[in-house]
Amino acid sequence: MATRNLNKEDVQAIRMVFQRLCEGDHLIQVGFGKLNGEFKVLAEAPDRIILGISDLERGQWRLKAGARLTLKLLDRGLPFEAVVDYQGHGKLHGVEACHVTLPRLLRALDAHRLADFVPDRPIPCPFADQRSDVKDGLAMTFGEDGLELAPPAGTRVLSDMLRLNATSTVELRAAVGESLVLPVKVAYFGEKVWGLQFTETMDRLTLGRYRQWLLEARHQQANRDRSRFNPGGLESTRIAGRPETDRPVAGKPRILVDRDPMVLVLAEGEAFPTRLAEAVGRKFGVASVDLGPGLLRPALGDLVGEGQDWGRLRLIMISHRLRSGTTWERCRRLIQDEACPLPVLMAGTEEDADLKRNRAVASGAVDYLVIEPFQILTVIRTLDQTLKLFD
Repeated sequence: MATRNLNKEDVQAIRMVFQRLCEGDHLIQVGFGKLNGEFKVLAEAPDRIILGISDLERGQWRLKAGARLTLKLLDRGLPFEAVVDYQGHGKLHGVEACHVTLPRLLRALDAHRLADFVPDRPIPCPFADQRSDVKDGLAMTFGEDGLELAPPAGTRVLSDMLRLNATSTVELRAAVGESLVLPVKVAYFGEKVWGLQFTETMDRLTLGRYRQWLLEARHQQANRDRSRFNPGGLESTRIAGRPETDRPVAGKPRILVDRDPMVLVLAEGEAFPTRLAEAVGRKFGVASVDLGPGLLRPALGDLVGEGQDWGRLRLIMISHRLRSGTTWERCRRLIQDEACPLPVLMAGTEEDADLKRNRAVASGAVDYLVIEPFQILTVIRTLDQTLKLFD
């Protein structure tokens, strides 16, 4: 049997998988060294996955930024494996969580299977057992050269009904008023399924009709997936639907360096704003706010004036580590919903910096600034150039 490439390498296809996991409130297995645990996908964003790993579990695992994690997950019943980097932790609508990078590859763990297409729901397929009695089966997956079939409910031992290499026929009701009778043999046993490969007795016309149906079914599913895909990311309804009282309250702004021009940093905690203030404080003022899911301007208090006056603030920098949501969502809301006239810089890690810069600009930011690793001269030069551009 030919080995097929079931890996997922396209960014959008990978994101669709995690959005399905998020939407379905599914668990994925996370491994770090000898440690393993199962956690829910709380949210998916263009540049990261947010997992429901608590602060206690994070501390027990001793996770630090850049730690390499292994993910094992099921998408439509097919197992995949991925490698990601731990980025940091925080809270999503009050729920403790950890952020990891979006994987570049989802590697299929069962590439030998007849599973080029997995329908959203199993398809009823009557079949003949080894006594030639007709039984009700469910087709779980389909391949170019066969399918995986689950037996009737209550079947305990697969080989009691069809042995390895046994021949049979399966009736696929591909469309209303039409069915395909497919001659098959048992090629392998899966977990509660038979892997049924088409036999050489199948005529070309029937095989052609089957493959045409398979092509159309895959195309229809791909269209449905694209229509459901949210380019801005997705949050679990279990998290997004939490009562407003459970959500984190926006922190009060702090002035770390009282100087003009003033840069406002949106970041979780004070670690990065403090580091920035120490590095650029001789030339720029630095204020920070640890913002929740609400609007920014109402949380700034005396830092801004009346009406549309943003006071002493001249530039906003959004860290990749936020208490709520993603940098892309925050930037979009800031510019579109709050009509902020100030230049916005997104700040994050060096990995895929060019791609992140393109996304930053598409979200309305002026530029993407690499802060991990932190290079003082680059940061100062970027702040200088941006402020001069909007002076």
